[in-house]
Amino acid sequence: MMNAHRLHAASKRRRNVFLKKIMLVVTALVLVLGISVFYGTSLVDAHDSSYSVAPEKKYYKSIQITSGDTLWNIAEEYMNDEYESVSDYIMEIKKINGLVSDDIQEGQYLTVAYFDTESK
Repeated sequence: MMNAHRLHAASKRRRNVFLKKIMLVVTALVLVLGISVFYGTSLVDAHDSSYSVAPEKKYYKSIQITSGDTLWNIAEEYMNDEYESVSDYIMEIKKINGLVSDDIQEGQYLTVAYFDTESK
């Protein structure tokens, strides 16, 4: 009877040790999976950013006004998405050139800003 009791107790201890080992392995796997997902998404983000469009640099150039030119059509030709509106770009042209009104004359030179993608 005593032998059966010791065998039962030893079997119970082995089962408990086995269950603790299983729980440790499952916890480790969950932890590794969680870390992998976290760092995996970071790697994907970093990978994707290397293929993004190169940043654009702002340049300036001088243009000569021809008959029929307006600040509006100059803005439509040279502005890009860096500006929220045509009005914003026209305000910059006026500021760069010291203009107080929208009047421009044929033969006049204006400095305009434009953006271009950097070369890699």
